[in-house]
Amino acid sequence: MRALLGEEGVTRILKPLNDVAAQQRGQQKHRHRRVPRTVGARFCHALLALSLLFAPRALLAQPAATPPAKVVPPKAVSTEISYPEGATGSGTVVLELTVDAAGQVVEARLVSGDEALGAAALTQAKAFRFEPATRDGRPVAARIRLALELTAPVEEPAESAEPAAAASPPKAFRSAPGVREREHNSSPVEVTVLGERQRPGSVSLRQEDARLMPGAFGDPLRAIEAQPGVVPIVSGLPTFFIRGAPPANVGFFFDGIELPILYHAFFGPSVVHPSFIDRVDFYPGAAPASLGRYAGPIVAVAASPFSPEPHASATVRAIDAGAYAESGSTLQSCEVGSTRECPPAAVRAAMRYSYAGLVLSLLSDAELRYWDYQGQARVPLGKNDSLGVMAFGAYDLFRTPQVSTKSGAAITFHRVDLRWDHRFGSHGRFRLALTGGHDRSAGVSEASSVVMDQSLRLRAELDRRFSRQVILHAGVDGRVDRFSLETSPRRLDYPDYSALFPSRTDGVSGGYVVLELAPVPAIAITPSVRADVYSSRGVQAVGVDPRVSATFQVGRKLRLEHSLGLQHQRPNFAAQVPGAQVADLRGGLQWALLASSGVRYKLPRDITAGVSVFRSGYFNALDPIGAGRDFTIDRTAIDRRSTISAVGLEVTLSRPLSKRLGGFLSYTLSRSTVSLERTSSPSGFDRTHVLQGGLSYEFPSRIRLGARSVFYTGVPELNLQGSPHFEGARRGRPFFRLDLRAEKRFLIGERGYLDIIAEVLNATSTREVVRLDCGQVCRERTAGPVVLPSVGLEAGF
Repeated sequence: MRALLGEEGVTRILKPLNDVAAQQRGQQKHRHRRVPRTVGARFCHALLALSLLFAPRALLAQPAATPPAKVVPPKAVSTEISYPEGATGSGTVVLELTVDAAGQVVEARLVSGDEALGAAALTQAKAFRFEPATRDGRPVAARIRLALELTAPVEEPAESAEPAAAASPPKAFRSAPGVREREHNSSPVEVTVLGERQRPGSVSLRQEDARLMPGAFGDPLRAIEAQPGVVPIVSGLPTFFIRGAPPANVGFFFDGIELPILYHAFFGPSVVHPSFIDRVDFYPGAAPASLGRYAGPIVAVAASPFSPEPHASATVRAIDAGAYAESGSTLQSCEVGSTRECPPAAVRAAMRYSYAGLVLSLLSDAELRYWDYQGQARVPLGKNDSLGVMAFGAYDLFRTPQVSTKSGAAITFHRVDLRWDHRFGSHGRFRLALTGGHDRSAGVSEASSVVMDQSLRLRAELDRRFSRQVILHAGVDGRVDRFSLETSPRRLDYPDYSALFPSRTDGVSGGYVVLELAPVPAIAITPSVRADVYSSRGVQAVGVDPRVSATFQVGRKLRLEHSLGLQHQRPNFAAQVPGAQVADLRGGLQWALLASSGVRYKLPRDITAGVSVFRSGYFNALDPIGAGRDFTIDRTAIDRRSTISAVGLEVTLSRPLSKRLGGFLSYTLSRSTVSLERTSSPSGFDRTHVLQGGLSYEFPSRIRLGARSVFYTGVPELNLQGSPHFEGARRGRPFFRLDLRAEKRFLIGERGYLDIIAEVLNATSTREVVRLDCGQVCRERTAGPVVLPSVGLEAGF
């Protein structure tokens, strides 16, 4: 990326990775002398686990819920029910209702009461309407128990002068609001917040937990680095090796739309406002077939649902400011006098703008700017239909001081998604969407090269529930990309750019089918298949991806998970560079075979433990970064296809950070090897041991303190004797980092709040060894220290 993004743009951070220098090869004794320095860190992690397991109940107790961090049960809006014709007698029936995030009853069952009255109640329950349950002000699905009192109508006495009057019409009854705090038959009313079934081997990061993670700066996307199996190229950089997968093999999606970059200015905040994020689903192994065209792990960001009430927030920090506003959704009748409501109409928007350039201008003539935006609106079209639009984009500019080479980078992308949604009652939904995109990456000088991509994608998605045992997910889509390259034939890198990123029109189309099968409540099996057809410059390639996952619930606390999948993608090694896509299909598609098995166990006090093993293979792969730590644009890279093998063990222990005392501990033992031209060696960024841990505690005065530590062993040496290759016998120094976070919350009225937040990534100011070059002598090359402090205010209601 050196010529594309500038000598001192991305490569200014990564420069030590490409420097070849010398130092004595026999530094093994020195390496061993450094290892004991990590004993203290390991001891601290052991204390972390013990503190979670044996802390007093008073310490682990959840604090009293304070707005907005609490779960609010559904509120009854319309729960009228008529006494069934032909029935006799009176009684009370208790129903268990599943209320979705739109306030509709999607499932109902009889818990207790007369069967005849209960059957009539179940028939009418689907017409009930609720204000949905909310978590931190966001609507979520919930399961509640509702008590209905049905009394037989009383006949009016006949008058002597007139014929006997018919029985009075059936009397309408309004149910007792089953979600308020009262008792029914000495049993408390149950309110259970629901979510989508978690995929085997996946990790779901909730927004309320991720914002409290030290070093994440309130961004759920930054919390990805804390997951097992994730190793960044440089600490804090959003370019990851995940279970051995090259960075360009990792896919990122936001609400089903491909996300070309993650962070601003490489180390800055994410390009999506946290209030737009409900959760981040991390698939380090085989991903759902609906998320395809990447031969590696997937990070899927689920957009938060619309809130039923108006909501707004604003953030001001030392380097940027952001805001979020939402109108709130209200129920609207489709017809006058109708008892059924349309999907609620709503609109929301968010933005972020950086004034870091003002700070830099006081120190030098360097320039740094970035901004992003998100907007979404939904309008009802009828009882079961709605029209919506989602738009988001971002911009980054970095320019080095004029006294240098005047290099830097300018990156931008935009997405607009127009969608029509149709509901099949409580049984499913259908979505038809059209997405337009614009990506651009360039240097900042007039003579720099520019790559662009204008895309158009049409997709159709169907989710259909046939029964409790069978759920179908299916979809088809087609995408056209018009790539363009602006460069000068006089540039030295013109042959490389014109060969890798020529102006052209590419196309891809495909579809998927997923079946969720639950033959018994304790077993869930999900077979799926995906097929895609790629075309570029007259060459076509086909990828067929069968995948299967299974979950076995053993008792209430133990769960076994297995996943196996095949995944294909177009060849590419330009990770997170909008508009840069390698244009070569002659060598075939890259593909991966991903397998993992794990066990999760629920311990007391909301603690979850997990152990997983994985085996991943990446074939016909383009990985100049992992194979040779090469970050340059070289047209010969497309001819160096390799096979990458990764195997490992992952151990986790966690308690939600949103608890009064929360924390996590994760450990990864892994090995990644690269086979290229009949030679095999460790991956350039293979790290045998990765250990992370964190704690967060909320004091009674609404002060929350947190700390997170990161430790991983060193990278393998690059042996420069003969043909350069990596060897695992000698490695660079281990890396240790400590992140800190402090927050003070003030409550304003019933719903308002003001937070004062101070946070720092790498408070230890540790330099990271990113390369160990050995020839006649050896020398460690370091990066950083990368220290990111942040102080700011956040207010909202």
